[in-house]
Amino acid sequence: MNPAPTIDAMRTAARALSCGDARDRVRVLQTAQDALDAAKADALAEIEATKAFEVDGASTLNTWVRNELRMTAADAQVLVRAAATCTALPLVGAASAEGSIRADHVKAFTYGLKHLGPEIMSQYEEAFLIVAQNQTPAELFDKMRSLREAMFPDDLEKRYLKGQEKEDIAITALLEGCSAAATPLVRRLQRQRFPRTGRGGEVQSRPRLGVRTPRGRQ
Repeated sequence: MNPAPTIDAMRTAARALSCGDARDRVRVLQTAQDALDAAKADALAEIEATKAFEVDGASTLNTWVRNELRMTAADAQVLVRAAATCTALPLVGAASAEGSIRADHVKAFTYGLKHLGPEIMSQYEEAFLIVAQNQTPAELFDKMRSLREAMFPDDLEKRYLKGQEKEDIAITALLEGCSAAATPLVRRLQRQRFPRTGRGGEVQSRPRLGVRTPRGRQ
């Protein structure tokens, strides 16, 4: 990682602290913070790759960041993945180093590499970078998800079907009838009339189905 853009951002922030109004200070401080996040991500990735954490007696990077930085393992891994993303997408890496995009923007690019693939992300890197430099991380995520759904519609259908498979029926014996998880299938069964024959052969009314939803509704 080229440290020059990060150093420039820090110098600009240092000057702003001694002059200018509060609005200018916040702007340049945010830029410096974002640039430093990129530098920290790069350093953490190097520590993990070289196992430098062992010098301080830590067995893993996660242990090291908890002891030395009071950082959670999850946050550290986000930064390590961000460093890999900046390497895979050079334009993103340069923008991150100069502080023109935030760490959460880089997280969105990490999502894109995983779900869209390096080839597609390289193709759309410049366009997505313009979005990142002008919109929030949430808006960038939304655009990447939209592209994924447009390019891989079968994946969307598979995720929908997978969700449907989780809707099962749990039957529990009750004193009167039975209870079941309120799924669409059970609702359809409730609407139907099932004749029941008694001991003498006469047709009785359908059995009572007590339906319990996950919220406890009857």
